[in-house]
Amino acid sequence: MRKKLRVIQINGFRGICMALGIVSCLIAGFVVFPGMVAMNIWNFISVKTALIPSLGLIQGILLWGITVVTYMITKKNNLIVSFKAPTELTEEEIDEVMKRVNFEAATQRMMDDIIKSGMNTGKPFNTMPQANIESKDEIETTNKNIDN
Repeated sequence: MRKKLRVIQINGFRGICMALGIVSCLIAGFVVFPGMVAMNIWNFISVKTALIPSLGLIQGILLWGITVVTYMITKKNNLIVSFKAPTELTEEEIDEVMKRVNFEAATQRMMDDIIKSGMNTGKPFNTMPQANIESKDEIETTNKNIDN
């Protein structure tokens, strides 16, 4: 944990206006202005060569973004985003993973078979087997005994 933690506190409408002003200045300084410079350089080249079309401000900002992302990808030191090759598994780990996959697949097949067999008989799958009762009179007397 950082020892010198700084908390930004925004108080009231004036604080919100100040925060919005700071954010808009940062966007203008780090996004729009370099985008406008990239647009002007591109348009200068397009006028001199007449081979490429001219750009607007939005395209200039996108060109600046492409330039920054390309620089960040090709820069050798401290990349924000890094790509690493996964570590290879040993033979024992591969065997363990394969056993687990086969076990889970077999379990799933057995569950599918059990569910299908319950559907084919026409009986509900989760009911308990009933005792053989000869007549409805026995059921009624059993119910009366339970009620009393």
